[in-house]
Amino acid sequence: MKHILFLFILCISLYSCKKETSPTVQSPSENNLEDITTTIPDGTIDKDILENQAIQHSIKKEQFIDQEDNKEQLQELVTSKKIYKEDDEYVLDYTYPYLNEKTDPNYAVFNSYLTESYLNVERTINEILEDKELLCDTLKIDRLREKRIIDYKLHSTANNLISILLYKENFYLGMRHSAYTFDCLNYNTEKHSFIYFDDFFISGAETALFEMINQTITNDIYSGDMYYDCWQLSEIDFRGYKNNFVINGDFVEFYFDDCVICPSYTGTYSIKLSLPKIVHLIKQYQQPLVL
Repeated sequence: MKHILFLFILCISLYSCKKETSPTVQSPSENNLEDITTTIPDGTIDKDILENQAIQHSIKKEQFIDQEDNKEQLQELVTSKKIYKEDDEYVLDYTYPYLNEKTDPNYAVFNSYLTESYLNVERTINEILEDKELLCDTLKIDRLREKRIIDYKLHSTANNLISILLYKENFYLGMRHSAYTFDCLNYNTEKHSFIYFDDFFISGAETALFEMINQTITNDIYSGDMYYDCWQLSEIDFRGYKNNFVINGDFVEFYFDDCVICPSYTGTYSIKLSLPKIVHLIKQYQQPLVL
């Protein structure tokens, strides 16, 4: 799939991916770096604002990468493998989970899916080269190397369920910040099957969870825990991302790509809902869990 349209839009909107409409709730918290406008009267970008955004993005990125997970505890079940390719045009740096097929040959189901869905190096290289050629021909952007990074966080739960957050960091031409996208994989290691929203939550849970996520966003904006530049989740986006959740300790955490609920520079990608708050919506607590 070609990325040229996406890249072109990102390059045009170089300084922000914030929605055109104002967020549903705004907070004048002193913790928000964006309480002042990002332009000065002559229409140029305020360098101090850009610097603050870059600092905030860097801090949030480090906080995210440093989050603890269960890789050490589960290293006999899940090991990390790497793919690294470097060229004048690109850098690919993939670290991905691999289930130990010596323990259970049926783990090949998971490994094959991951390989086919995320590790097609040849396809990724072709996309990068094609997009770079088109961009350089049309926008006359200097030829810089693009970077595609994949890494993951691993969480374990009861009932033989592991939750894996795949996070993909892409450095595109013309972008001030790297762009993050996410995929969440919930897998039953006993039954060798993937667990999706409708497997984990009871029928009809969509409306309640959609409202809880937006209420959490509203509360966090008012409290200053989220930038006032952020906005509530749309119903269309919720349907698109409802399978993007991990079970992390006492929370179910929904992940969203850059610019779905917040501008890229905020480094805010997820909404946590505590298990006690949503226990009535989880199948496991309504009946014996059959996945």
